[in-house]
Amino acid sequence: MFVLKINLFSFFQISTYKVQLVYLYIYGIYPICNISRLSGLGFGHRDDLDWRNVVTEAEQIVGYPTSFLNLRWLFNDEIANTAIHLRKLVGTNHPLLKSAKNLLIGSKSNLQSVGLIILLVSKAAGFNTLDYTRDHYDSGVLHGQRALAEIVEMKRTGHLIHKTVVNLKEKEKHGDKVKDLLYGNKIALLTGDYLLATCLQHLGGLRNNEVTELISSGLRDLVEGDFFGEHDNDNNPLPSHPKGTNEIVSTYQWETEDNLKKLGSNEYLGQGKDEWVLRTMLTSGSILGKGCQGAMKLAHRGEKLERDAYILGGHLALIWQLYLDVKDFFTHPYNYSLVGAPVTLALWEYPQIYGHILEAKLEKKPVEFKQLYYAVRSTRSLEYLSNFLDEELATVIKYSEKFPVQDARQALQKMAMTIHDEAVQYIEK
Repeated sequence: MFVLKINLFSFFQISTYKVQLVYLYIYGIYPICNISRLSGLGFGHRDDLDWRNVVTEAEQIVGYPTSFLNLRWLFNDEIANTAIHLRKLVGTNHPLLKSAKNLLIGSKSNLQSVGLIILLVSKAAGFNTLDYTRDHYDSGVLHGQRALAEIVEMKRTGHLIHKTVVNLKEKEKHGDKVKDLLYGNKIALLTGDYLLATCLQHLGGLRNNEVTELISSGLRDLVEGDFFGEHDNDNNPLPSHPKGTNEIVSTYQWETEDNLKKLGSNEYLGQGKDEWVLRTMLTSGSILGKGCQGAMKLAHRGEKLERDAYILGGHLALIWQLYLDVKDFFTHPYNYSLVGAPVTLALWEYPQIYGHILEAKLEKKPVEFKQLYYAVRSTRSLEYLSNFLDEELATVIKYSEKFPVQDARQALQKMAMTIHDEAVQYIEK
């Protein structure tokens, strides 16, 4: 018999019944887990042990596990009702089921530690205690900063749920499951809309126009990232045709641009590393960096530290995405992201490899992933990936050193080092 173990925090008032209700209707079982570990991590895998230790230490530093950021939003009447409908999708393989599982059980691949990073940056920066009473903060983090961490994490979650919508343009390809998939699409849209709408409501509750503008522009960047570059018939992103060296106008300098305006431009498409960095900043770096920057605004830490926080958050997102791309490439050689770092860097060095993708586009057939996999591995892209990881780690450590509070600063550095080391292990296998 499965048992659900729950650690209760009195200020959240989360009942065992509601936790069990969601699991029951989605899976029909009570899986073994500990709610305090629901912070974007997998369970029971030895290769995740070091990562879990790092995150547990970080959670203790900021006061309580970031899982409760999610739980306060997810365990309510609206989402409990959604869980009832989710059960009807069991057996349809709708992507929404996988996202729901990741939200409850955890998945490092979905960047579910966004809130934890923002809390760590908030504590690492500190604030002037003379400007606040004891009721305004706990564990070195302002209540407004905690609210912002929740908002950013759930804004990202709502967007991820929206991305689970299945393309039903070619209905005959799905056969008898079309109605079930269409039903799942409706739930995905409504659930994502609910979370995003709630985010906006709570964002207004911060009563800070600058932070509202900043975080809203982060959502804009998320949406733009979904439409950046070319896509196949199933709306999967495709890398652009590599440019020649004589076609390069400039390199993408995201650290110095005005992040309230549109990030980058299409001129960076086909420029290898520049294209990958811009795509990553749009899809994850911007919202994380702006969450960290917004936390500095709420604590009135000044423009210099605000910018440093944005850059630190952006580089944490870049090194995280490098890890995800490397893991995806080496663990799924028959189905990996074509816009991931390994492929993008290989195309830049050897443009002829693009023939694998171009052939599939012209003949309107799937890409031969296995052939492309070996073609990429025959290049020096793995060496470039290792160097890229080293550069990002060094930059994270450099900018984190600008923050005065030691324990939170070291926790951020440990997270980056753990991600870096895991990625390097995949490359060196």
